[in-house]
Order: sequence, then C-alpha cells, then structure tokens
Amino acid sequence: MKNIVLASILSAIAALGMSKSANAQIAGQSSIGPSVLFGNGQAAIGIDSKFGISDNLSLRPFVYFANSGTDFGTALTYDLPLRNTDKNIVITPFLGASIDVSTGRNSITTAGLVAGADLDLSDSLRLKASLIVPLSTDRGQTTGVTVGAGFRF
Repeated sequence: MKNIVLASILSAIAALGMSKSANAQIAGQSSIGPSVLFGNGQAAIGIDSKFGISDNLSLRPFVYFANSGTDFGTALTYDLPLRNTDKNIVITPFLGASIDVSTGRNSITTAGLVAGADLDLSDSLRLKASLIVPLSTDRGQTTGVTVGAGFRF
C-alpha cells in the first residue's frame, strides 16, 4: 500500500514537471487541495490538483484513497474562464478526458470524460466540482462526482 501511495504522489509530481516550469506557469490558474470522490457506492478522500498549461488547457492530476484501493490518474481539460465586470476570473467551467488507474484486488485502467467547474473564492482559494463518466463499464466502473477545495498558486 505504501508503494502505491508513493507512486501516486510521484505521478502527480511528474505531471507537474511535464506541464511547465514554475516561472512559465500561468499565475493563479494552478491549485492543489483536498477532495472527496463519490462513486462505486463509496466515498474516498484524496488530493486533487490543477496545473494551468495555457489560458485554456489544464492538467489535473489526482489521487484518492478508497476502501477498495487507491485511484490515481490525470485529466487534460479545456477550460473556459468566465470573468466578472472587474475582469477577475470567477468561475471556470471545464471539459476533457481522463485516465484513471484503480489499484486493489483488481487493478483497472479506465479512460473517461470529465466535466465540471472551478469557482474562485479569492486570490488564494478555489472550490471545484466535477463529474467523471467512464467510457467503459465492463469491469464495474461507475460515474463519479468529486468536490473539493484548492489553494491557488
């Protein structure tokens, strides 16, 4: 179990390294924080993140710790930032594709579609909700819903 957690954390760090250097990232579009996944008849806690790689593209690595094992992966999303009259980004709907690896008794890799929104509460805090729909349900995968918060950087 410790090796799986370590591999998940390293995957998230590697994804960050592949996106852009810290100097080249778009300020305020990246975040990391706690999240809850509801799906497969259970709830799992984890870490969800977002790394802005352009004005409209984001890489969203995640790791969740469920009773049946660990889920980790990433999503690539197209983001549509909506601004208020002060030109501040308030809400960012997104749509994209994800790869999810579930470990446990039966390791499963699943591709899926993801849609959701980020809500910026301040310069440092963001709320997030998303819907994940697997492209295949032949191994018992079900639609999942995530909610979480993130610290922006």
